[in-house]
Amino acid sequence: MNAWQIEHQCPQCGAPVLLDETDRLLNCKFCRTRLLMTAPEGFRYILPPPADATGRELLFLPYWRLKGASYDCRPSGIVSRFVDTSTLALDAAGLPRSLGVRPQAMKLKFRAAGQAGRFLEPGVPCREVVRAAAAQAAGGDGLQEFIGEMVSLIHTPVYFDRNALCDAILNRPLPLADDRTGALTALLDAPAHPTAAVRFLPAQCPRCGWDLGGERDSLVLTCRNCQSAWAGRNDGWEEVAFRVLPTAAGQVFYLPFWRMQARLDGLEMRTFADLIRFANLPRVVTPAFAAAPVHFWSPAFKINPAQFLRWARQLTAAQPDGEGAAQFPEASRHPVTLPLSEAGASIRVTLANLTPNRRQALPLLKETRVTVEAARLVYHPFLIGRSELLHERLRLTLDRAALAYGSKL
Repeated sequence: MNAWQIEHQCPQCGAPVLLDETDRLLNCKFCRTRLLMTAPEGFRYILPPPADATGRELLFLPYWRLKGASYDCRPSGIVSRFVDTSTLALDAAGLPRSLGVRPQAMKLKFRAAGQAGRFLEPGVPCREVVRAAAAQAAGGDGLQEFIGEMVSLIHTPVYFDRNALCDAILNRPLPLADDRTGALTALLDAPAHPTAAVRFLPAQCPRCGWDLGGERDSLVLTCRNCQSAWAGRNDGWEEVAFRVLPTAAGQVFYLPFWRMQARLDGLEMRTFADLIRFANLPRVVTPAFAAAPVHFWSPAFKINPAQFLRWARQLTAAQPDGEGAAQFPEASRHPVTLPLSEAGASIRVTLANLTPNRRQALPLLKETRVTVEAARLVYHPFLIGRSELLHERLRLTLDRAALAYGSKL
């Protein structure tokens, strides 16, 4: 799987920095600056035009880029697929529907204020593209969900030459784009898209000023000085509640999971007893279960769709204790690479995976609206094997190669 690369300049010293698409932490090797990158409306990129195109009046066409897991919940089971595609964000005939392999073959740049050319507003909403991608990948009419952190916008440069719309990178007419009348003429009158620049947050603890720690692709940075965790938001840092489960083992590796409490409009699902009845779990409903709130669990790291589904199901059914110390262990921890928003989108799929009667449950789940009301990041200890990790309490295994694969998603 080829990762995209983005060329950028360090905001502090101006030195060139080469980033992978999954990077969220910018580390400048020249001035040692560490900055978390955020984007108010998703990351915006451009395919940079060649130097000889600077004298032309450039037009930048928008393409949505989707990367994530598609789940199609049917009465017969759940079909999961990985989706990685780009699709035209304009309702215009005669234009290429996809960017193909060009983003992998070229180095992208962040779109910045003052960029020469006119950037067109996406005419097709992102949510509509996500629904279409999930439906196309699934191929069914059941409950469909797209869970992925990579939703971005890419602009590619074109220009008009006489009656033809030309690719500014290859400097030749686009296929099927040889008529300037009709839909292509409408491009000249299409609204421009406002600039949404990348924002940078200094990787310093908002509470004590200590340096925050994290990997290049970490979405949650941690402070060992005051034992706090922080996620970057568009207007600054937001503290993340966390717990570390205790362990008696000498050598472990910690994996992060989201534990969520949610309101499900259209479905009675407030207590563990409600989950037992809905999923027909092999548990006896007790007064304690009827009083205990139900927690939905999800991996807080990227992993292949089938493994993601398995761990969300197992932990939600087991309802493990999410209590522990709010203190980071000395043992190694896997970075948080899946945001809470995407974890919340998995709740309906997890319920569909738990119920034994999907034919009856799916119409209800399709109409259910989920709102995550509270969440906590919980680090679970895993025993380290030669090629796998073993959950210390549940005795479930995770192939270590799956983690390596997930880091590329």
